[in-house]
Amino acid sequence: MKFTNQVAITAVLSANLIAASPAYAAGEEATHEARIRELEETVLELKALLEQQACASDATCSRVEQAEVVEQVEDAVAHPQYHPSTYEETTIRVGGFVKLDAILSDYSKAPTRGIGEDFFIPASIRTSGDPSDPSLNLHAKESRFWLRSITPTVRGDISTYFEFDFMASLQGNERTVNAYSPRLRHAFISAGRWTVGQTWSSFGDTASVPDYLDDLGPVGVANARQPQIRYTLPTENGSWLFALENPETTLTPFGGGPLIDADDSAFPDVIVRRDWTGNWGRISVAGLLRELKIDMAGFDDSAFGSAIALAGKFMIGDEDDIRWQINYGDGLGRYMGMNSFNVGTLDANGEINLTTQYGVLAAYRHVWNDNLYSSLGASFSDADNDTAISGFDVPESYQSAHANLVWSPIQRMSLGAEYIWGRRKDESGNDGLLNRIQFSAIYLY
Repeated sequence: MKFTNQVAITAVLSANLIAASPAYAAGEEATHEARIRELEETVLELKALLEQQACASDATCSRVEQAEVVEQVEDAVAHPQYHPSTYEETTIRVGGFVKLDAILSDYSKAPTRGIGEDFFIPASIRTSGDPSDPSLNLHAKESRFWLRSITPTVRGDISTYFEFDFMASLQGNERTVNAYSPRLRHAFISAGRWTVGQTWSSFGDTASVPDYLDDLGPVGVANARQPQIRYTLPTENGSWLFALENPETTLTPFGGGPLIDADDSAFPDVIVRRDWTGNWGRISVAGLLRELKIDMAGFDDSAFGSAIALAGKFMIGDEDDIRWQINYGDGLGRYMGMNSFNVGTLDANGEINLTTQYGVLAAYRHVWNDNLYSSLGASFSDADNDTAISGFDVPESYQSAHANLVWSPIQRMSLGAEYIWGRRKDESGNDGLLNRIQFSAIYLY
């Protein structure tokens, strides 16, 4: 278009110059000057016209180019090309929930500070100090995110699972923005009958854990979560589980004092569990064998401890159930009640003396209707301390009780209230009580 306009203008100029030549040859000077002025005006007009035509041509070309780009995009969407991807055969699923907890706590002795304000930790109850008024704590730290992948291979499906929340955060405060660092809960790989990574210990049966709003639950529950290698062997009526799990030793110094956290064992904790399942519910029996060892600060000793766990969930009718656990042994320690008891004590010679412990719990879950349910339960745990070695400022026993009412106004959302009572008693005879009311709002996404 631009080239055509330039040719036309050139032709007009040439014609005018040819018409002007005879006048110059005839010597008509005045006529020639007038004609020159006329030609100059014509050139200016044609120049302006040329610029207008150039602008119009550019706009038209621009519109054409834009139209071509749109057509190319539409064609690409309608006829996508195949580009191989690393994840072309992998299914990715995400989920979790957002949860707000409003917790009002009242202590008979000095109030608990730190993570014991966010969820019920038996050992955080104090048995001395002056009490204070009830305190309110609101947080969203239990909000959770998980990601699961499933990839088919020539050897079967391989899946991974990753989950975190913000509880027990070492970073953050309540002064301004309440920002908290994530906490790893689960990270494991499942391939066939193998599970490798961090998840719930095979020693505790999660199906028997009561349905409470509090994240941890009763004092006598087996609830460790740690790295492990697990093999699951299915049977006609359940399964066998064989696991090697991360070792860790927690001890009380001679005469009492701050916990000694010794990570010195050369052998993994060994766990074997048998599950039986049916329409009636499930029962599990688990055995634990572990090495307890210390090799630090001048101490060098080891001992082997063991424990047994019985757990179950019995259905009552179509929806109600009873959940229970019995845990016993001299190797329990951190496996029960969030390490409410240490596994043993160092004597005057620096040798490990294991402490026999036990814990029991029972809870009843009743479904009122499609949108309302309740859980009610109690728990007890005890340690047979040798006070000549441990001293008297170590916990002798714990008790707890929970009762809640949870309402689901819409699918995937729950609003609930829970009453929590806890008691700690030391070998000295001192005790401390906790009365807590917790309100929770949860939405699963």
